[in-house]
Amino acid sequence: MQLPFAPKPIATELVSSWLLRVAAANFVSLCELLRGLQSRYDRIPPYWPIDYCLSDVAMTSLSKFCRVPSQEIRRLDLRCRAPHLHPGLLLHFPNGSSIDPRCASQRVRYSFCPLCIQTQPIFVRWDWSLAYSIRCGIHGTALRDGCRSCGDLDPLVFSAPHLAPNYCCRTCGSALTAGMEESESIPVKKEILLVEDAYRDALVGVGPNPVLLGKTTDRAFRQFVEDMLQLLSRRLSPNWRKGPAQFCRQDFVHIAIVLILNAAPCSDRTVRRKRYRSGLDLWTTLISIVPQYEASDIECASLRWPLALRRRFFTALYQRRRERWPFSPYSTSNELQKPIERMKIASVYDLSVRMPMFQDLEDDCN
Repeated sequence: MQLPFAPKPIATELVSSWLLRVAAANFVSLCELLRGLQSRYDRIPPYWPIDYCLSDVAMTSLSKFCRVPSQEIRRLDLRCRAPHLHPGLLLHFPNGSSIDPRCASQRVRYSFCPLCIQTQPIFVRWDWSLAYSIRCGIHGTALRDGCRSCGDLDPLVFSAPHLAPNYCCRTCGSALTAGMEESESIPVKKEILLVEDAYRDALVGVGPNPVLLGKTTDRAFRQFVEDMLQLLSRRLSPNWRKGPAQFCRQDFVHIAIVLILNAAPCSDRTVRRKRYRSGLDLWTTLISIVPQYEASDIECASLRWPLALRRRFFTALYQRRRERWPFSPYSTSNELQKPIERMKIASVYDLSVRMPMFQDLEDDCN
């Protein structure tokens, strides 16, 4: 009825990360661990989500099975940890085989920081599962989506507590910490980290720093970020079906960050004018890829955005309407048939010319 070995949960990790460590401590796979749990506590259904919205029955059973207070497990649940989190903006694994020793279909996917995984033991931080997180909140380094060598999206090795940690990919054996010197040498703007921290805070109901967008609420900030990620993923991701992938999740986040920083308050009149002119280019480019049938949706949604972003959106919309009159400022059905070239967006939003390798477009933001 109870496991012989059960490492204690770490406050910042996912439920699945803790269970993978528990499984490793008992020298079984996660699938075998869950089957053992179901055989001892028969009220647990055969399939249940591990990281988000964990049921009371599963939580109570895990508490008894692993000798851990249920409130400690509840604190790891993403729904309790970030009550304002939209589950559609969590990373998830692509559909694969039903026979999976690590139960990917029941877990959320993660990116990882090569510096963080050198801590003992190896575990998955909760914010690594957010589609909006592209940089480590501790080190500021770029998070990696899977193994650079083989592209495995679940590469971390979880070992027993008394064994030395393994920093190699579980599939190909290549070092997951390779290239850290290159990442550390690239300077990161403090404003970018400030925006990402603001979104993580907004998920728990804390408003963003007024330096970003002036006085605004956590709800308005969160609404803008989520609207942008869903809009961009719908409009830019489908290009992979017509040929090579043109955009990735990191591009979507970068675009949202650029729009936020462009609207940041500034006391310098020259800087404000420069931002205003560049903001028109940013927003008109974005409006040009929005389908006409989504026009009313995005205009209604924008009413819930921070005031500074709302003003820039409607100013650019007014200008584009004047330029394209009597045609719609949004993409028409004929324009939707044409693939969006990366170069067109990259030149406006300062994206890299080439898309990073090993990005999973289909399953990042749905």
